[in-house]
Amino acid sequence: MADLDRYSLLSHAVRIANSANLSYPTRLKTLAQTVEQTLLPFSCAIYSFDEEQHSLTLLATGSGAGRSLPSSVPLGEGVVGRCATLKSVVHDAGTQRLNAEALQGGGEHVIALPIQASGRLYGVMTLVGMPDGPFSPAEAMAAMEDVPVVVAGIMQGFRLANGSTRRVKNLTILSDLGQMLNKSAPPRSLIPQILTTSHAYAGACCTLLRLNGRGGIPGGLYRKCRSRFRPVLPTLLDIEQDCSARALASGVPILTRDLVSAEDIPLSYICVPLSFESKIMGSITFFGKQELNGPRQNLDEEDRELFESMAILISNALAGAANYQQMLTLSIENDKKLKELSFLYRISNTMLSTIRLNKLIHLILTALTAGENPFFDRAMLFLINKRSGVMQGMLGVTRETSAGLPEPMTDLEDLLTSRWDITEEDIARQLDSEFSRQVRSSRLGLNRFQNISTRAVHEKRLVFVPNVTAEKRGDREFIRRFGITSFASAPLIAREEVVGVMLIDNGISNRPISKEDLGFLQLFSNQAGMAIENSILYNRIEDANRSLREAQERLIQGERLATIGEMAAGIAHELKGPLVSIGGFARRLERKLSEQSAEWEYADTIVREVLRLEKMLTDILSFTKKTTICYSCCYITDIIEDALSVVALAFQESHIRIVRRFPRNSISLMADGKQLEQVFLNILFNAQEVMKEGGELVITVGSARVAGKKGVVVKIADTGGGIPLKVLNNIFNPFYTTKETGTGLGLPISNRIVTNHGGKIQIENRPGEGATFSVLLPLNL
Repeated sequence: MADLDRYSLLSHAVRIANSANLSYPTRLKTLAQTVEQTLLPFSCAIYSFDEEQHSLTLLATGSGAGRSLPSSVPLGEGVVGRCATLKSVVHDAGTQRLNAEALQGGGEHVIALPIQASGRLYGVMTLVGMPDGPFSPAEAMAAMEDVPVVVAGIMQGFRLANGSTRRVKNLTILSDLGQMLNKSAPPRSLIPQILTTSHAYAGACCTLLRLNGRGGIPGGLYRKCRSRFRPVLPTLLDIEQDCSARALASGVPILTRDLVSAEDIPLSYICVPLSFESKIMGSITFFGKQELNGPRQNLDEEDRELFESMAILISNALAGAANYQQMLTLSIENDKKLKELSFLYRISNTMLSTIRLNKLIHLILTALTAGENPFFDRAMLFLINKRSGVMQGMLGVTRETSAGLPEPMTDLEDLLTSRWDITEEDIARQLDSEFSRQVRSSRLGLNRFQNISTRAVHEKRLVFVPNVTAEKRGDREFIRRFGITSFASAPLIAREEVVGVMLIDNGISNRPISKEDLGFLQLFSNQAGMAIENSILYNRIEDANRSLREAQERLIQGERLATIGEMAAGIAHELKGPLVSIGGFARRLERKLSEQSAEWEYADTIVREVLRLEKMLTDILSFTKKTTICYSCCYITDIIEDALSVVALAFQESHIRIVRRFPRNSISLMADGKQLEQVFLNILFNAQEVMKEGGELVITVGSARVAGKKGVVVKIADTGGGIPLKVLNNIFNPFYTTKETGTGLGLPISNRIVTNHGGKIQIENRPGEGATFSVLLPLNL
């Protein structure tokens, strides 16, 4: 073939690759057809390389699309598989090919060309033709020399477009899921919503949610399964039980693909543990993936990352629901207690509303017996006369002689501000009643062996006598006179001294006295006997209200911070794209312009400012997203040296001397080296910032104990004059900075990275001298 034809084919391929109006699959199809038309009778096919499956999948063919071709070729098998393994051209005459390859184009010669760019294999391109055609295999190979590079560009764009679309879809899913779950709801109503929503967004064949029942979350196994897979649900439950146990034990998600079973089960599953603040709540397992009316698909690493992010949202929602339920329960309990205390407070207000002992006694006993459903039928009050050594009857009130006090209002504010009152006419009427005259004429001795009521005085507690006939001791005359069969005696205590007793019974209705009645009587007697109790109860009410307000304010502040974080991440994401374009064009202008020109200085300023803004946006995005830790065996001194190499020029310009105090044997640990390098870079850049006029930086590495485990400590001491106290208290707060161009995220990101590694950062401040940052890390997970 002539060189002109070769370049003509390449020109056609480039035009097809740059056809923006064609989709990527259409471009590949069109390019394959162009190759076939140029190299007739050769037929062309394009295979894509799947790194995870270690196989090649048929992506596009030319006009011979209807011929029998292998849809999938394992790596290393046949001409296509060997070409992918060797990453070089394979020319085969028909001895070592797959059966289906022999049918392609009906020819004998198969030429496989690797599709690769920048050392990365994207797939394989095949040509099949007759040996006696117008073009020999050598001519066909020469014509196709540069075409695979063009195909690699198309496939790279195809993958990037698919990846971008998928990431946008995943972000949309997380955003929608977060908005749906960010609602205050009790756990029992939230769990079905979580299961249904997660199952739908994941597109899973079956979703199983296992909760351990801790932290206020109802335990159990909740499931959502498509009707097609319900017959194999027992098998899926067995698989879930095993993988859930492993995921909960390890604390990391489990991805299993290509399941093999005699039953028609999904191809793969992902089990993700649910945890909040290091507390395991359970796990969620997604089996398979299947779009609507589409084929079943294997789950992959991107699905694992998506499900892990979903698990974080679910965990936060469950924790929020538990907190909401706890707050709701506490609110109900506090409301009940508040109403009870408010009722007692009203009584206290009533008693404090007068200094007249006679009126106070009437109010106390009337409160016990008034209303349609009074607490008790009869109430008697006796005050202790220390001089005579007896308890003197002061007043007796029954439900029949009780004044018509107003019913307690339902409005809490009115209840707290109102008080009962009794008229002089009602007081006179109660005093003139037969029952009251009998009580006022009664005297009870203080000898505990003479009557039962005095037990309440001596023991300073409420005494309940369910059956007076069963008591061996007591004032029989007093019991007979009033027809008492069952009663309670409550002491009135003021300043730890008993001043009197209240005797109550249900002698009219003969209704049994319940425990609730006795409980109320105990509280009531405390109110009646101790004026100081009113102040204590009032303070408790104030404390309860204050705690509720503080909890509400903390929740509101937390929601505000979460909203600000989401907004910052969104703005940073939107700004980063235009900044990349601005920076790229500015760099091109900088390279083309003369360094001596003013235009070059303008372009250089744009480049530097774009770099600064890109770093700022990168910091914001790094802080707002959850990063995955890639653990590997690292040497701490190597990580430090890598960080020092980055800042070496800046330190040299600032005349900063570095002193290394490393151990003779380098210390290794399991960690993410890149993330730890970022930690040390942030600390080193801060040190350089405070020592612009020169100084000394001492880096010391040694062994340490971290949470009871073996660890390593890296101490970075500067001579920058120390940290002001105001700054020191806010140094790890996001967006707090004293720099004119800083984001305030460097140290918060570093602190989060170290914390995620199970370590911590300590600061030793030496005002006027410098500061020492100590990074403590465990050696193992």
